[in-house]
Amino acid sequence: MGRLGAVIATMMIFAAAGEAGAQCTKEGDELCQKGQTYRCEKTGSELTPIFQNVPCGVNVPAQSMTGTWVGNGHQSPAGDAGADWSIAMTIGDGSASIDYPSLGCGGSLSQTSRDETSAEFHESITYGQDKCIDGGDITVRFFKGNLSWTWVGRADGRPYNAIAVLTRR
Repeated sequence: MGRLGAVIATMMIFAAAGEAGAQCTKEGDELCQKGQTYRCEKTGSELTPIFQNVPCGVNVPAQSMTGTWVGNGHQSPAGDAGADWSIAMTIGDGSASIDYPSLGCGGSLSQTSRDETSAEFHESITYGQDKCIDGGDITVRFFKGNLSWTWVGRADGRPYNAIAVLTRR
C-alpha cells in the first residue's frame, strides 16, 4: 500500500473509532456500539476505540411471528372462486389458525417446524370444506416486518400452489 493509502486507511480507522461514541477505560476492552465491535487500544498516550469489523449482539428484542397477519393470496391454477382471495392467519405460541374470508372457509394449523424467522404448518379446513382445498402445507418466512406466505396442496389429483405477502394487523 502506498503512503497515501496508509494515511487514508489510518484516517478511516480513527474516523470509525470516533463514531463509536463510547469511552475506553482499559486497554484490551471490547465495546459494542451500533452492532459493531470496537477494541480499546493505546494510540499515543490515549486509549481509543478501534473499529474491528466484527458484528456484536445488540439488545434489541427480535420481532415475533406471533400475531394476526392479513393479505391477499394468489393461487395457481385458479380455483372455482378465482385466483385471488383474502387471508387472515393467526399465529400463537403453541397454536395457529387460518381464515379465508372471501372464500368462506378456514380452519386450524398444526405446526410442523419453527425457528426465529420461519415456520411450517399443515392445514386442516374445519368450516367451508366444500369451498377450499383441505390438507395443504403452509410455509411462512418473516422478512422486513412482513410474512412471505406460501401454500401447496392437491385436489382431485392435481397440484395447486398459492403465494402472498401478509402484514401484521
